[in-house]
Amino acid sequence: MLPTYAGYLLLLVFGLFFTVVTVVMQRRKKQKMTAEQFSTAGRSIGVGLASASIIAAWTWAATLMMSSATGFQYGISGPYWYAAGACIQVLLFAIVAINLKKRAPKAHTFLEFIAQRFDKKNHRLIMGFALMTNILVTAMVVLGGAIALNSLTGMNIYAAAFLIPLTFTIYTMIGGLKASFIADYFNTVMIFAILAVFAAAIYVKFGIDPIYEGLQSMPSSASMLTMASIPGLLFGMVNIIGNFGAVFVDQAYWQRAIASKDSAASKAYIYGGLAWFSIPFAIATFLGVSAAGLGVAVSTPDAAAPEMAAYLLGGIGSILFLAMLFMAVMSTGAAELTAITNIIVTDIYRTSIRPGASSDQLLAMSRKVTLGFGLMMGVLSILLFKVGISLSFVYMAMGIFVSGAVIPVTLGLLWKKATNAGTFYGASSGLVLGVTAWLVSASTIYGEISVQSLGELEPMFFGNITVFLVSGAISIGHALYANQSFDFASLKDKFHSFDEEADPVEEDSYERKRASAE
Repeated sequence: MLPTYAGYLLLLVFGLFFTVVTVVMQRRKKQKMTAEQFSTAGRSIGVGLASASIIAAWTWAATLMMSSATGFQYGISGPYWYAAGACIQVLLFAIVAINLKKRAPKAHTFLEFIAQRFDKKNHRLIMGFALMTNILVTAMVVLGGAIALNSLTGMNIYAAAFLIPLTFTIYTMIGGLKASFIADYFNTVMIFAILAVFAAAIYVKFGIDPIYEGLQSMPSSASMLTMASIPGLLFGMVNIIGNFGAVFVDQAYWQRAIASKDSAASKAYIYGGLAWFSIPFAIATFLGVSAAGLGVAVSTPDAAAPEMAAYLLGGIGSILFLAMLFMAVMSTGAAELTAITNIIVTDIYRTSIRPGASSDQLLAMSRKVTLGFGLMMGVLSILLFKVGISLSFVYMAMGIFVSGAVIPVTLGLLWKKATNAGTFYGASSGLVLGVTAWLVSASTIYGEISVQSLGELEPMFFGNITVFLVSGAISIGHALYANQSFDFASLKDKFHSFDEEADPVEEDSYERKRASAE
């Protein structure tokens, strides 16, 4: 629907706009950027900005693309199961946000808390889950953006996958977490405005009757027009379990709690979660369900949203959808970049490599990590396209790989009886047995283990549910058996600002080790 150069131009315009906004905002405030400011935004974000940021960070490319695919495939139940299945986690996260602020007020990552609450092997294990979550989420962001660009402009899909991360890497590298919050606010406003345009266009141009009659005439109408759709229900279960991992093990959501004022943290997740529900529910209904009912031919279900937008409003629809998609891509991408940067700088560099690093050294390392990870994700996304992994495959498989840590991490924060052994074996066994159940069910039901069979709903469901049941049973069971008790009050003085002066003893020890190595 659009010329190829429009894709490249869109990337350039978005990247330049937010980079300029970030630079201008920093100069207006005349506040020196420090490592603490870069990673926590000064812990001073209010409820409005925090709520908008949560909405934007949780609005992935998959939120627009995958939700519409569920509406196209499962009918009226698809939008509900996508929106409800990914909303409850954000609402429940308000509970852990309050407890993190109370028990670790100066923490920079949830892993920093885990390191003090549990032993080193648990810290390393949960860090592996957290990094895997960030990589998978960023991959979905880039995959969704590249698919939409390729579908609407014909832009080379590999070029799109490599260039998309650069649009949010540059301004994030300059402004850190605060830049992400500023971009999120702009993006949230624009996403809702464009949603209203698509909603009005559907009602004015077609109305409800043609869409309903089209769904009724489909061979699968029995499942397309009911909330009792079995495929929709299976997807809903996979969605609920998988997205617990995508929130509770994703540093991007913890750092929004860390950056918020004490009075704003819990409210922001409740307001943000409720407001977010309307985005996938609306887009999946207006573009996904409508495309199915009107009989719009789409290349793949993953591309239903952009192709329906083009069918609805022509070139204007394509431009509006791409603009909305890139609002989502840039918000989530920036959130994930700052999340993985905080993990690597706080839990690897500052903990194990250079414990006595100064604020300036931590800030320099943060910017290097941000740039490196942004470039790496472009390369990884190209590899995923090369091996034929789709957006929907990554989305539904995510829970199998990351949800094993959800119950152990939550118990560690909320329950004094959680144990080291229960946490370690619960999370690791959940992952191993979940992957095993996924592979075995694919082989048993479809007679082979392939990308095709593993991507079906039933194997995804069995893999996801196994992860949750095993990790929960082991971590809770061992805690009850061991009957130990942890004193949370002992943690309050364990966390320190990045801007505090470096420990001269630790710094001198680092310099001696480096000189010895040389």
